Amino acid sequence: MESKEKILASLNILKRLPPTQMQKNVSAIANLIPDQAEELYQRIDKPLSLKTDDQGQAFIQSEFNRDGDSYRSPNDNRYYPELQDALFPSEQLRKLEIKANIVFAEYLKLYYEGGHSNCYFWDQDNGFASAWLVRKDVTGAKNVKEGSWSSINVIDVRREDKKWKYKLTTSVVLDMKLEEKFVGSFDLAGSLVKTKEETVIIPDKVDIDLFHLEKIGSLIEEQESQIRSNLDTLYVGKTKDVVFATRYFQGEKQYQQQRQALAGEFKQKYN
Repeated sequence: MESKEKILASLNILKRLPPTQMQKNVSAIANLIPDQAEELYQRIDKPLSLKTDDQGQAFIQSEFNRDGDSYRSPNDNRYYPELQDALFPSEQLRKLEIKANIVFAEYLKLYYEGGHSNCYFWDQDNGFASAWLVRKDVTGAKNVKEGSWSSINVIDVRREDKKWKYKLTTSVVLDMKLEEKFVGSFDLAGSLVKTKEETVIIPDKVDIDLFHLEKIGSLIEEQESQIRSNLDTLYVGKTKDVVFATRYFQGEKQYQQQRQALAGEFKQKYN
């Protein structure tokens, strides 16, 4: 079997396994295909986790700041554990990374009211790429024992003549353990991915770093807003309907009443 076929087969298997056991299942499959393990880890969206640097500051560890078994902190630009011959962003890109982390921290306060955010940048031909990450623990919410929200925004920025092309891929990984008096305990987990591309002409005599940050920020803001709306109305809402209808002792009766009420409203409106 070719390398690409092994990766696709592994991804298809993982889609059919419980999201709450993603880390365990990925490790098990990676042991079966050691030559493709690195690529497999990069292709999987899993809940983000935190690590602490020597300054006592937490930072998000992910595939985007990993080199071997070490992770780079955006706070001091060092790897933990320490690593020889590690990969670092160029000096100019590191300055942009620092600015991005400051801006994204304000975005976190505005939209998440807590949690942790980090941005990681790396060089590539004719441009750069970056990952804008958010880890938010869910505690104290009604019927939620524990949970987490991981938002992963990866953007590829490339220059094409006088134009700049932005390609954004946003993934959200939701993992919650719920408990309700009449329904019981159950897990709600899954992920959603959206992509978007946009090409723009940057005006002359403009601060290019500021332009990139503003453009990337607006793309992420719009994309995450759409995903939050979709998760709430399509995924979480549908799951609640299914659980309500199958596990609540009065669920079927009330479910039918809701359907009849909606049918009546539809007839009144369109007849």
